[in-house]
Amino acid sequence: MTLRPNVAGLILTVAVISGAVIAAFLALRFAQSEADRDSLVWQRQMSIVINSREAAVEEWLAEQKKVISRLAENPALRIYLANVQAVGLSQDDDSKAQAAYLANQMKAAAQQNGYISTVDKDFKVNANLKQTRIAGLALTNPQGQIIVSTVAMPSVIPAIADFLERGAGSDVVIYGPYLGGSGKSVIAFIAPVFGVQDDQDSPAIGFAVGIKIVPQDFYRKLVQPGETAKTAKSYLVRRNDAAMEYLSPLRTRNGDDIQPLTLSLDAANSSLAGAYAVDTAQATTGGFAERINYEGQRVLVTGREIKDTNWVLVRTVDSAEVMGAIVARKKTIVWIAGLTILAVSISILLIWRHGVSMRLTKAGIQQRALTSRFEKLSHFLQVVTDSQPTVITAVDAQGRYIFTNAQATKDTDIEPGQMIGRKAAQVHGPLTSPDMERHYQKVLDSAEAMSVVERLPESAVTIKSDYIPLSVKEERGVLMVTEDISELVRERELKETALNNLVSTLTMVIDSRDPYSARHSERVAMVTQAIALEMNLDDVTRNTANIAGALMNLGKILVPRELLTRPKGLSQEELETIRDSIMKTADMLETVEFDGPVVKTLRQIKAHWDGSGTPAGLKGEDILLSARIVAVANAFVGMCSARAHRPGMDMEAAASLLLTDAERIYDRKPVTALMNYLENKGGLEQWDEFGMPLTVE
Repeated sequence: MTLRPNVAGLILTVAVISGAVIAAFLALRFAQSEADRDSLVWQRQMSIVINSREAAVEEWLAEQKKVISRLAENPALRIYLANVQAVGLSQDDDSKAQAAYLANQMKAAAQQNGYISTVDKDFKVNANLKQTRIAGLALTNPQGQIIVSTVAMPSVIPAIADFLERGAGSDVVIYGPYLGGSGKSVIAFIAPVFGVQDDQDSPAIGFAVGIKIVPQDFYRKLVQPGETAKTAKSYLVRRNDAAMEYLSPLRTRNGDDIQPLTLSLDAANSSLAGAYAVDTAQATTGGFAERINYEGQRVLVTGREIKDTNWVLVRTVDSAEVMGAIVARKKTIVWIAGLTILAVSISILLIWRHGVSMRLTKAGIQQRALTSRFEKLSHFLQVVTDSQPTVITAVDAQGRYIFTNAQATKDTDIEPGQMIGRKAAQVHGPLTSPDMERHYQKVLDSAEAMSVVERLPESAVTIKSDYIPLSVKEERGVLMVTEDISELVRERELKETALNNLVSTLTMVIDSRDPYSARHSERVAMVTQAIALEMNLDDVTRNTANIAGALMNLGKILVPRELLTRPKGLSQEELETIRDSIMKTADMLETVEFDGPVVKTLRQIKAHWDGSGTPAGLKGEDILLSARIVAVANAFVGMCSARAHRPGMDMEAAASLLLTDAERIYDRKPVTALMNYLENKGGLEQWDEFGMPLTVE
């Protein structure tokens, strides 16, 4: 049966209208589901940001605690406090010198780590006025009374009292922030100091306390790099009895600044965003809710508890920004859906009227859907990369930019979109390597990823660049990711300097304890360094051997001095006590962080090539190379150095004896390297003083 055209048209019109109504209903439901999804996107975005800021704050606190821990674990400091506890403060020259030495060390540590206040650093008070005590480092007795401190160190009694009230454990405790004598926000870090031979279950013999003005660098940790939300804020609060204290700087809608610890609100106000964040911060997600912020604005809020503190990190975004974007997108979806339904309806009627194939309509709808998905994916990737602190770019085989993020054009006059299609060599950002073109061309040729660390010319900036080959069908390119690692490099250099100073200090302590082998540690380190250089070893192995050689006799501080100063007449048991000092050295340095296996090297110095030494059975290449080198250097210095009861051995004769014991006690390679240094590199003349006797007072 064939329908007449007007009847078929009526049926098609009714069908189209019915379909349009159903489509409109589905579009509204889809718009609502998209609005719900957008709300979840905001919550996930807030979670990602607050987790990132939480990690940044906790990382900063961990660095501060590490500074105080290192001070509390300083052997010289622990020995001094033990003496003060045993005999009290002494006014003799040695005690004054030791106190002055510790004070200088603490001043250097304070300058390096921000514990010197602006007043202390920049000007002096010439009038007879009391100087405001703001910040500094101090060592106290168990009652919190200062023994040694930097110049402007304030009273530490409240901080010590807080530490004892928490149970006086072995971990570093954070006290504050609180308003210091200058009216500025300060924070204290307290670490217990234990005796040299005590463990952490023993009572503390004193405390290491650091008080510093909370720096702007800390508050910058609350700012998310690449922040996209206009009204987003991150700040710190804590509950203090019935008050909600705001610990970080705030800015009002009028542009007024609120200084830390100057704003307190009612903590019992359940509608307050800060109170909600504190109540829910211990939960895994922190919770999300709409509350009122400190200015009375409605905001979406979540919170996170900062580890080892009573602080809570609060993250808020104005409800108007969140809901406004969601409502606008919902309206857009409804309008687009309505227009699409209308267009589809008209298209169906036109297609029916003109007899156009339905396949073309289906193909057009699929193409629009794919295009929309591609645009959404491209926008998502752009947002993600723009929020990263690194420079992310990509070039094609001709060296033209095909992708850039916002960081690539930061501090330049070029917009990210303007870089697309340009030659990479023509655009120079603040982190652009002068050899970038050569690097990505090498990756294009080899199709292998490459990582390069380099310092920019005429700059203190060090960058790390990763070059990754790209290949899509027949098109080739290179993805380039560059980050500024200057701060990491500076921290490493400071760490190496501090370690070298510690090694030098401990070497002096060793020599002062054992006058008959004075400068032995220094000479062992000197010979070790020469052997390692002669063997062309890597920096880590060379530094490991050097530090182990310099510190191997540190354990002698635990040996009675009367044994060390008696050149003859020692019993076998007394000799074993002295010889076992190397293992005591390893025990003392067990918790110290080195770049190489220093402690493991110390434990293997007495190992023999044939396995007859200590530890038993350890032999050959299984012995660390650093330990084999130190063993040769130690034996050589011991034979060549003059003692009160004997002259030093001729260096060539000592080297020959070492060669005789090669492959039995010693590794032949470091022995051969030592002999070559003596004969061909001026070692005989350089170390001629080894044979000269030292005067023991």
